[in-house]
Amino acid sequence: MDAPPSPVPADTLPSSILLVLAHTLRQNLSAAATDSPKDAARSECAAIEHAASLLPATADEANLAALYVAASAQALECLRLSRLYPNDSAVVLKCTAQSASMMRQARAFRTALERAQIARRKREGTAAADAAKRKVPASVADAPAQAPSPEPSKLNPIAEAERYALHHRKRAVLIRRLGHLPAKFGWLAPEVVHAVATGATPILRGLDEKPARMTAVAA
Repeated sequence: MDAPPSPVPADTLPSSILLVLAHTLRQNLSAAATDSPKDAARSECAAIEHAASLLPATADEANLAALYVAASAQALECLRLSRLYPNDSAVVLKCTAQSASMMRQARAFRTALERAQIARRKREGTAAADAAKRKVPASVADAPAQAPSPEPSKLNPIAEAERYALHHRKRAVLIRRLGHLPAKFGWLAPEVVHAVATGATPILRGLDEKPARMTAVAA
C-alpha cells in the first residue's frame, strides 16, 4: 500500500498565500506560554506550517485556514489554563466553556475552508472541460484535408486520454495514481493508459489536484 502524501511545507506555497497566513495568524494567535522569543517564533512557524498543510490556493482559503489553526490553538490554550487552577471551580468552568466555544468556531472555519476548496476545484474542472471542448473543434477545422484511406486513422493517445479523463474522471484518477489500468475497468489501449498515467496537459495534470484513494469506487 502506498504511503500517504507528506504535508506540503509552507515554503512551497506562493508568497501571497504565505503573507495572508502569517498576517492572520499573528493577529489571532494567543501569546506564547513562555517569554522566550525562540519559543514564540517556533510556535508561529508551527502554526504557519499547520495552516499551509491544508493547501490553501487563494487568499480567502488562506484566511480560513489560518483562522481554523488560530481557533484550535486558542481552544487548547483555554484547556491549559483550566488545569492551572484545579481548585477554583469558577475558573475551570469558565476556561472549559471558552475552550468548547473556540473548538466550535474552529470546526466552522474548517468546514468553510473545505467548501471553498471544493467550489474552486469545481470551477477549475469546468474551465478545463470548456477549454477542451473548444480545442477539439478548432483542431478538426485546422486539420488539412486528406484523401480517403482504407487504413484506420492512427490513435492519438493524448487526445483519447483527455477524453477518457473528462468522461471517467474517477477511473482516470485511479489509473494515474496506480500507473496502470485496473482489471475491473475492462480494456483500454495501452498507449492511452500510459498517456492518462503520465500526460502533462492541463486536463491530465488536473487529475492530481484531488488526492486519489486506493479504495475509490470507479465511476
